[in-house]
Amino acid sequence: MSEGESKFGFKDMEKALETLRLLEEHDMQYRKLTVRGLLGRAKRVLTLTKAEEKLKNINDAIGVFEKWLEENGGGASNKNAKTDNEDKVETVPGLGFKDKAAAEATLSILAERDPDYQRLAIKGLIGSSKRVLSGTKNEDKINAIKEAVQVLEEFLEKFETENRIKDNRAYLAYSIVAKLPEPKQELAAEFLTAYGGSKAKGNYKHLRTMYPKDDDSTSWDIVRNRQIAKLLEQIKNENVKLFDAETGAPTELHLELIHWAYSPQQDKVKAYVEKLTKKTAEKRKQDDSSSDSGTDSDNDDDDDEKEAVPKKKKKTEDE
Repeated sequence: MSEGESKFGFKDMEKALETLRLLEEHDMQYRKLTVRGLLGRAKRVLTLTKAEEKLKNINDAIGVFEKWLEENGGGASNKNAKTDNEDKVETVPGLGFKDKAAAEATLSILAERDPDYQRLAIKGLIGSSKRVLSGTKNEDKINAIKEAVQVLEEFLEKFETENRIKDNRAYLAYSIVAKLPEPKQELAAEFLTAYGGSKAKGNYKHLRTMYPKDDDSTSWDIVRNRQIAKLLEQIKNENVKLFDAETGAPTELHLELIHWAYSPQQDKVKAYVEKLTKKTAEKRKQDDSSSDSGTDSDNDDDDDEKEAVPKKKKKTEDE
């Protein structure tokens, strides 16, 4: 291991930022592989750590690495892509920390978005502010950034205290949703077209900067979260079952929820879709087999018809 590599680490935010600086002299592919490796190790260490201070420090480092991967197109959703430029995700515009007003505007922009993205974005901004502060000498600028960071840190503290991550609505893969009946609701149909379309290609992160055709002010991720909240409330109030007891199929309201790429029981939905796909394939095979048999039967019927027609007798000379 070289001297540079030995300095890579994730014990806290400062160490993570130092690691990113050291990696700048390497090519992008190496940097991404290294950061992903450190991220995996950091998460394993978390499972073995009980000290609160250490947990906080490592989580801060994880936030720095995740934000860096997000910004450089190397997140988990596209790490197996042929090239990193094939699925570059646009950054949500307007996020910043230059002063208190910018921080408050940031929180407003992030409101109603996926909680996991809120946390990731805030941690990334705090990490970036540390780098900017380390190279700034202007006292007014330093004080303005510190005020902004205080706003962001207070938000993050409240986020963790209230455990807001529990409200994150993980996306069902587009390939799963596409195998179920199409939505009747026009807005849901438009959402799925966007989710599986030429830009997003099933990568939900693109939906943060994509908009419905009739509303260019509210991105699809926010629209989705609002629709899911309404449906979950309806399901709760009406005590609706999620699956049909006899067929195992999602109920009507549950299917509406699935059309927004969400289900409280994703594994069960996936299992149902797999079963449905298998059954469809078997039926198609049987139909093909019946079709082949039908052709043979038709030929046999022709032969039977020939045998059933009495042969004309030849006229004799006496007749």
